[in-house]
Amino acid sequence: MKIPFRHAIKAGFHVGRQPHTLTDLMYTTEAWREAYHESINPIDVPEDAWSIPEDVVEVNVLPPDTRRSVGRNRKRKYETVEDKIQSWQTSQKWQPRKCSRCGISGHNRATCWSVQVRKLWCLKVQYYIVSYGFFF
Repeated sequence: MKIPFRHAIKAGFHVGRQPHTLTDLMYTTEAWREAYHESINPIDVPEDAWSIPEDVVEVNVLPPDTRRSVGRNRKRKYETVEDKIQSWQTSQKWQPRKCSRCGISGHNRATCWSVQVRKLWCLKVQYYIVSYGFFF
């Protein structure tokens, strides 16, 4: 496509070249004017005065066949890093983390090893050893 990336533009500035000299000639105003000088009809001309070939007028143009995409639709708006940090901070600001097992703040249920939980765990292990002769 011959459109330079940001690092190439910066390198061009460092060397002393203008960014428009790094792009392809097809992106110049003159190239666009040349490409479309006959194709664009002015708005002042009524539609009846347009010169359209008969084979083009008779063609029935239909939209392309499309299949519905598989899976869940993506979100339309992508959050920036700042948005994610801000939403996390506002949601966490008023809700201190608290363990649902022992009720002490500072950890969660997955990392809880309070005395009561250890006792229950030991009792469970002893039960399996006594009942089945092993613990899995």
